Amino acid sequence: MTPAVDASPLSDLLAGARPEGWEALRAAAEARLAGQALPDTGMEDWKYLDLALLHGPAFRPAAPAVPTTASADIQPYIHPEMMATRQVFVNGFHAPHASCATGLPPGVRFFPISAASEACRLLGTLGEGAPDFFEDLNTARFTEGAVLLVPQNVRVEVPLHLLFLSRSAGDGTVPTMLPRLLVALDRGAELELVEEHHGEGTYLSCPVVEIRVAEGAILRHERIQRESTEAFHFSALKAEVARGGQYHSRTLSFGGRLSRQRPRIRLAEGAEATLDGLALLGGNQVADTHSFLHHAEPHGTSRQLHKCVVDGQARAIFNGQVRVAPGAQVTDAQQQSRNLLLSEKARVDTKPQLEIYADDVKCSHGAAVGQLDPDELFYLQSRGLDPEDARNLLTYGFAADLLARIPVASLRRSLRHLVLARTQAASLGDLA
Repeated sequence: MTPAVDASPLSDLLAGARPEGWEALRAAAEARLAGQALPDTGMEDWKYLDLALLHGPAFRPAAPAVPTTASADIQPYIHPEMMATRQVFVNGFHAPHASCATGLPPGVRFFPISAASEACRLLGTLGEGAPDFFEDLNTARFTEGAVLLVPQNVRVEVPLHLLFLSRSAGDGTVPTMLPRLLVALDRGAELELVEEHHGEGTYLSCPVVEIRVAEGAILRHERIQRESTEAFHFSALKAEVARGGQYHSRTLSFGGRLSRQRPRIRLAEGAEATLDGLALLGGNQVADTHSFLHHAEPHGTSRQLHKCVVDGQARAIFNGQVRVAPGAQVTDAQQQSRNLLLSEKARVDTKPQLEIYADDVKCSHGAAVGQLDPDELFYLQSRGLDPEDARNLLTYGFAADLLARIPVASLRRSLRHLVLARTQAASLGDLA
């Protein structure tokens, strides 16, 4: 038997035998979890995110994917540009009957993590900083996931689509999904990766993604969180970008009752990173982003733009830390947090951070929280728009620049329609 987290409502997830493989990793995670309660607002990294909603429900491991899942179940989430590269996970388990890899070029390998003996040396070693509670939970108990390996100088022309579908149990318990992904690009490789999370009902999703971008390789990573508004989503992303490599990430958060994104990126000499984000929240949703960009070596470049549109009684949290290590000269790091409040009860807590230990750098950060500009509203109304359409148009415009950069046309259109629907701007549909 393995140690239980007696003080946590998630302790049942650690009951039973330890899954096979990665024994040392799992044991270390279990040791950190032993006796721990859930993080609380007394901890600096969790001071704005109250996890009280996790106390009470009965959490249990999710059941494996049902092989008979109908193609109609996934059809609404399939994009024609990525039909031949989609990989579907249902309740955290790979669904090969709904997946297709015929569009992957020779040499690119995608296989279950249970067959990933060659990747053991990478799993659990990427990224920096101490893992948090939910990352440790994944490490201790993940049973399913995948490994993607792109060989040297291979450019994957078609984006790879990773689609995660989750469903509630229907029996009063809360299923918990713990998928694990390892993505490794060899020297000079290039890939576009689209990672989507959708769901229905109440469940807990705790994915962990580990990424290695080798020298001169380029990875563009779209991350779309469209979980059920009754769900809980806590994700960890850990990436290492080698000399001259590029990692460009965009995270779009629309769903979840409580959600938290935790990306941690390490940049070597001359590496580049983009870490953009958009959260569109309403009702009583809470979305938290805690990011860490580490310029560990000289001549690195990073850009981060994080936007939040918050309505109703929703709350957005952003804590973005950029660290320039001693000796990381000629670093260029720019960070912006921009937030739009659409109601009197909406709230944003933002904390951009720079830690600079080198003297030859070009670094800046900034944060802004505000409402729609009355002058802009007046201008649009003076051109014939009624007040509601003027408000919706400005709200859409605030978010649209991040959507415009999405390279997959059908995905870009669907997300634009989602934003238009959320801003109730049906009369502005021609903008999509």
